[in-house]
Amino acid sequence: MWLFLIIGLICGYFMIAWTPTVEPFELELLLTDMIFDPMKTFFALVSFLIGFIANAVLIRTAIWHTLRAWRKETMNRKECFLSYSVFVTFIILATIDVEKTVIFFLFSFVYGMMSMSVYKEREN
Repeated sequence: MWLFLIIGLICGYFMIAWTPTVEPFELELLLTDMIFDPMKTFFALVSFLIGFIANAVLIRTAIWHTLRAWRKETMNRKECFLSYSVFVTFIILATIDVEKTVIFFLFSFVYGMMSMSVYKEREN
């Protein structure tokens, strides 16, 4: 779990750092920046993919622990603490860039919820 937390934070930071910032937002400028720097764009996309999957695992585990606590079942407290600490990761990333962090969080949350049924089946 520590590894997922560290990977999610580092990949989120690199995704924010390597994605071009266009203020005010214009699609043409964003695409031009991405086309003229393809390596940076590629590494930003790879960081985004790896980071949102790592954070999705932690979000899924946090939701699963919340459901187990709601039903008053026993759970691993260390794993529960680590899975809830993913939200601290998003707070840290939001201090850097809020818009990109919101997109990162939404992808992580949606993917975590989509994989929830698979996780529940594996637990039983």
